[in-house]
Amino acid sequence: MEIIIGDQQSLRERMLAVWNLVCRGIQAGPVVVTLGRPKRDGNQNRHFHALIGEIAQQVTVMGKRYRPEIWKAMLVDAFEQECESMGEPLSKPGQVVPSLDGRRVVTVRPSTTDLKKREAAAFIEFLYAQGVDMGVTFTPPTIEIYEQYREAK
Repeated sequence: MEIIIGDQQSLRERMLAVWNLVCRGIQAGPVVVTLGRPKRDGNQNRHFHALIGEIAQQVTVMGKRYRPEIWKAMLVDAFEQECESMGEPLSKPGQVVPSLDGRRVVTVRPSTTDLKKREAAAFIEFLYAQGVDMGVTFTPPTIEIYEQYREAK
């Protein structure tokens, strides 16, 4: 269960709800309460996949077209680098690790599943800007998704 506390006005009411849930839950055994920031949601996920799909359909790199999942990896990497250069690294960054045989390195990109809500919002803005910079003509459905996202943000 997730309870979001968005402001001081809802703090007391929400904490009372947490207290009541813990009191009921503890009767069946230990309870774990976790504190964190909201993660991205399904709408954000759909928005950035739509934008990545448009980029994948229209942009080539050195004359080669790539599938959306390859573009996602490249764009997440570029987004991570931009965040890092701006002094705002991702909360769960990627890693470079040695291969099991020790002869190579393996780059593990940050998972978009782990993006906080604000990071996912910044990623959507980044994708739109990157697409525009790359000459992508976003189709009406993608523009509509983007506009709905901006209004809901």
